[in-house]
Amino acid sequence: MRNGTKLLLFVLTIVILLVITLVSQLSEKDLTKLNPLIPKQIYYVQVHNSSSNTSSSQDTTVEYTLPAWDDKGNPQTITFFGMHSLREGAYLQLTLKNQQVLSYKEISYDQIPTVVQSYLRH
Repeated sequence: MRNGTKLLLFVLTIVILLVITLVSQLSEKDLTKLNPLIPKQIYYVQVHNSSSNTSSSQDTTVEYTLPAWDDKGNPQTITFFGMHSLREGAYLQLTLKNQQVLSYKEISYDQIPTVVQSYLRH
């Protein structure tokens, strides 16, 4: 083999090893986010602070376990963490991938699909 081919094989081997090392360091949630084959799912919830739990008074994250509905009205109980205590009665749109909440955002009642509105207080 020529020196150029040997160098190319060496560089490709190093790149492959680096990629494998980086991927192995990612958490399951990170891998789920990156996987384009796993579809995103949208669910809708209404915040009830009685459904929240904080581990300590200094902890700023709040765990919520709330009933949720997809855009067809199929129910599911979802647990997720908020960065702070969310507003009581707020309507949220949750984006999930492989049963993991990737993000949430507050929305108005009118932005919720009609079939889901019947399950939420207004």
